[in-house]
Amino acid sequence: MANSVKLEIITPSKLFYRGYVDIVITTTLEGDEGFMYGHSWACKLLDIGELWIQEAGAGKDEYRVAAIAGGFIDVRDSIIIYTDAVEWSEDIDMERVLSEKAKAEDWLTHHEKDADPNDVTKAKIAISKAITRSHVAEGGYRRGH
Repeated sequence: MANSVKLEIITPSKLFYRGYVDIVITTTLEGDEGFMYGHSWACKLLDIGELWIQEAGAGKDEYRVAAIAGGFIDVRDSIIIYTDAVEWSEDIDMERVLSEKAKAEDWLTHHEKDADPNDVTKAKIAISKAITRSHVAEGGYRRGH
């Protein structure tokens, strides 16, 4: 664990993850970024996207993958991620994901032109989250990373 860093992922309802990692890769508003031991201090907003964690001592291509619904990351001597929602790839219910995506797309098809802009944004965010969760459940964009 000499080159590992402590990672905590916190949601409003629970401590989702606590452990030592060699690297965590996630999507900030500037794009995908990796954070590891010795990284300079950073505090960044996270976008809806994938979260890739290489746990301490794992093989070079061994990552745990999760879908994350945005939030922010605080990198100092340890890394803390605060998010409203995060879900491991193996826990994603694809039937529910596809249903939520279809519901949001249907709503947009019938209401986008005359709806409140905030409601349109919420529907588009729901679609983005569903697409991300679907990709993560299928192995993520970085499969074979």
